[in-house]
Amino acid sequence: MEIYEGEFEYEYFNFCYLHNMLALMIYGFYHGSYPDICVNHGKKDVIQWEWYFKPLVSQKIKQSIKKVSCKKKTNAYLPAFKDIYSKKELHIWCQWYKKYVHLNQKTSQYVDAEYQHLFAGRNKVLGVICRGTDYLALKPSGHPVQPSTRKVIEICRKYMDYEGYDAIYLATEERKIRDAFEKAFPDKILENKRVYYDDIYDQDDSISYIKDVHFERKNDNYLSGLEYLSSIILLSRCTALVGGNCGGTLGALFFNDEKYEFVHVFNLGLYP
Repeated sequence: MEIYEGEFEYEYFNFCYLHNMLALMIYGFYHGSYPDICVNHGKKDVIQWEWYFKPLVSQKIKQSIKKVSCKKKTNAYLPAFKDIYSKKELHIWCQWYKKYVHLNQKTSQYVDAEYQHLFAGRNKVLGVICRGTDYLALKPSGHPVQPSTRKVIEICRKYMDYEGYDAIYLATEERKIRDAFEKAFPDKILENKRVYYDDIYDQDDSISYIKDVHFERKNDNYLSGLEYLSSIILLSRCTALVGGNCGGTLGALFFNDEKYEFVHVFNLGLYP
């Protein structure tokens, strides 16, 4: 089953894209087909499944079986924000990730090098995800309300003081959030190699979504996606997790495969 369309137009990697593709994979399997992710094939410099992940169908299989086109752009069965508060649903999505979401060699090597650089010699690292930019500015309807940076820092301080974590790995797209954590926890913040979006987002009133922020560098869409995906996989390798509920939080929990020592994800309702 060749999957040529998703629910939205995608330029670079985010977890909306991944979960859309995963839902369509499941649809393909349910209908007795090998799913083949072909979204954006033939387009230059926009997200391709093979940029980061192993293909689901080998060339040998492709050449020997009948091809059909997927008739859907999404599937009713897909990860939902509420699923991370349910042990049953969390377990199910962890199994889907473990079975079908596999990094290709280049991506795996990049993430492993980042992990060794940042986490070497650390016994217990508290993972933190903190959204800013368009999420806070637009408050997208039906998406989880995000905690303030101050609230997240308060929770982190409690765990750092009493649970023996020797560092915080921070996943955020906003430099201001990074700076607030650096001030609250001097010399304790780990961050992977990435660009911060608020440098441009806050200075250009014509930009509503961070997907529309572009940096002057070769292969920007590929690199932006790689940096983001790497940041979430590193988050999944931390000892524990604190943060707001968002696509990256789902990704971190599903990649983690129920191994976190504890999880504190704020449940503040949804934006109207």
